[in-house]
Amino acid sequence: MSSNPIRLQYLFDRYINNICSPDELKEFWQLMGELSENDVVTEEIKQLWEVKKRSRYSSENVDWDSLFGEMMRKGRSLEIDYERIGRRKVRWIRIAAAACVLAAIVTGGLFFLVSRKTDGTTTRAGIVNDLMPGKNGAILTLDNGRQVILDSTGDGVIAKQNGARIELNSGRLTYHKDDGSTAASLNTMTTPVGRKYQLTLSDGTRVWLNAASSVSYPATFLGAQRVVSITGEAYFEVAANANKPFVVNANGMMIEVLGTNFNINAYSDEDFLKTTLLSGSVRLKKGSSEQLLSPGQQARWGKDEHFRVTDNTDMDLVMAWKNDEFYFSDADLPTVMRQLSRWYDLEVIYEPGAPLNKHFEGEIPMNTMISQVLSVLEKNDVHFHLQGKKLTVLP
Repeated sequence: MSSNPIRLQYLFDRYINNICSPDELKEFWQLMGELSENDVVTEEIKQLWEVKKRSRYSSENVDWDSLFGEMMRKGRSLEIDYERIGRRKVRWIRIAAAACVLAAIVTGGLFFLVSRKTDGTTTRAGIVNDLMPGKNGAILTLDNGRQVILDSTGDGVIAKQNGARIELNSGRLTYHKDDGSTAASLNTMTTPVGRKYQLTLSDGTRVWLNAASSVSYPATFLGAQRVVSITGEAYFEVAANANKPFVVNANGMMIEVLGTNFNINAYSDEDFLKTTLLSGSVRLKKGSSEQLLSPGQQARWGKDEHFRVTDNTDMDLVMAWKNDEFYFSDADLPTVMRQLSRWYDLEVIYEPGAPLNKHFEGEIPMNTMISQVLSVLEKNDVHFHLQGKKLTVLP
């Protein structure tokens, strides 16, 4: 039995009402992990759950018993990085594997905890319509100019080229190398705004493309190097081959690797071209400048035309898009809006006096409707008007 049942019930009530501090969250999950199936406290917590679901979150489409069982099961096995939670000073929190615990509370499938005003009221963004989030999808352009809309193409072999067979399986594109190729066919995968996609190149390298991005690559790699080019943002897990270095070209920068995992943010509307190394080693070249990165480092190339390297990079921040999240860490309003505009296909307009210097902390799942995202942002004294795909930031 839990050593502190009264405290656990208190924390559970605060958890349901989304008023736990990071320290309280840590304590709550630690106490949850001490419960057994037949613990008396388990029944008492279940009663609290019943009260809460009837009074605030009632929905005919929610299987509350299953949700409660899932919470109890995962509470006993969950491993949480509490230091990370505390460091973020989050305004809204997603706790790793427990994402399904209160999923249906907000919008049938989302775990979306937001800070409330002190008077208990909530705000809603001024919207005329709502917008769906982006999804998995891309356009594949073959070397002969043929375009394949991957969003609507069924699984199977979609093309055969000199040296490669291209297959689509469950939303992932894979190139299979055929022996005997003498020429490489150049292909390009493009993700429009509101789309992300993943592919596996013929050498086994895996590439994830963020929204409004592209990667150009040969169907098979011939010669001494494996060379690809990107725009926008991409994450690479490069297949090791000491005899054939992997080279990425992005906005005039060359990134050379042998086998490693790294992320490149090369959006033209961002202030910096950023390369972040998760594992292995990469060498960056831009003009006459050169920089070697070690794991955990991020190199920024800005208007001063010099590399700026930072250590101990927050990888959760860098990899959030690949993990289907928006993660803001002291992000100003224009930074937030650029990410939203790419994912929701928005035109963002700033009225005079809009609070451009407002900063944000926290996480939001990328499968969230735009109205919910705006409602969260509005709790930080920012106001919007959305009509069609035009989002106006108000003063």
